[in-house]
Amino acid sequence: MRAAVIGCRKIERSLAFYRDRMGLSVLADELLSGETFCGFWKLKSGTSARAILLGQGGEGVGQVLLLDFRLPQGSAKPADVRDRSIVRAYGCFNLNFYTADIRRDFEALKKDGYVLWSDPVQHFFGDDVGNPIEGIFEGPDRVPINLVELATRDPATRVGQMRAYVEKRGYTDAGFTPIVTSSHGVDSSKRAIAWYEQVLKMKPLIDEVLGAPESNRLLNLPEEAKTRVVFMQGNHMFGKVVLSQPLNYECESLIDRARPPNIGYLAQAFAVSNLQEAAEQCGALKAEVLSGPQRVPWPGSGDVSAMLARNPGSGALQVLMEDAP
Repeated sequence: MRAAVIGCRKIERSLAFYRDRMGLSVLADELLSGETFCGFWKLKSGTSARAILLGQGGEGVGQVLLLDFRLPQGSAKPADVRDRSIVRAYGCFNLNFYTADIRRDFEALKKDGYVLWSDPVQHFFGDDVGNPIEGIFEGPDRVPINLVELATRDPATRVGQMRAYVEKRGYTDAGFTPIVTSSHGVDSSKRAIAWYEQVLKMKPLIDEVLGAPESNRLLNLPEEAKTRVVFMQGNHMFGKVVLSQPLNYECESLIDRARPPNIGYLAQAFAVSNLQEAAEQCGALKAEVLSGPQRVPWPGSGDVSAMLARNPGSGALQVLMEDAP
């Protein structure tokens, strides 16, 4: 995943979180406007947005795009994508960052008044995967933030391999990585996996059913909840997507509210090598296309070739951008 697209209530507050607390660098700070911009995102004519793109160095993945929409006079007030009572939903949901010391971080977050979902919890995925420690708190714009400490050091495990990769790559000055994984709640793992494999050329990395009591407490789920989680990875350790499908419980959908100019996690953006080929794959998978391939402004890149479609596994908005040659 290249970037998570977030509509902001107070962009300076959101910027302070991702830049100052998480240590991401500002890569671009621009005003987006015009009919092309409005048409692509299905916004009312005359809408503009301050757009701040944040990331780490030249990674090119795991970025955050903050949008502060300026609406024409007389426009309806933007809605919140997520109510704080919603702890699992269909659509783009939360962001994961790696940290070297999650308990230290949670003490600091608690001191600063952030709402913690629980104390950090260690997962046990098996000998070949390893055992990460995870905790969740309420981030700006009601986007849940997961912090993950890669506790296993064994290089024979996937967690150990990721830990070695991160330590070699380096953390931000604040001690975190760019977005490592973004959660995508789906009602059909089969259709969502097909989309990520065929359109985005990503592959499954982990496919597990979570249902341990400690995991459910972490996520504020029913004690007997079973959730299928499939990690999809491209050609980078960062920017993965975890598909979460409830197996024995109900959850709400954020799809109707997760659209500009609302406040919260609006979309995921991905790079593809051939946009026309991606568009053909969208058609084959019967994905709804909101904006076909066209030139559209993107912070730090000028006009890029892109399209906007809904993932057929959930209906979540996904931006497909063609890589520059």
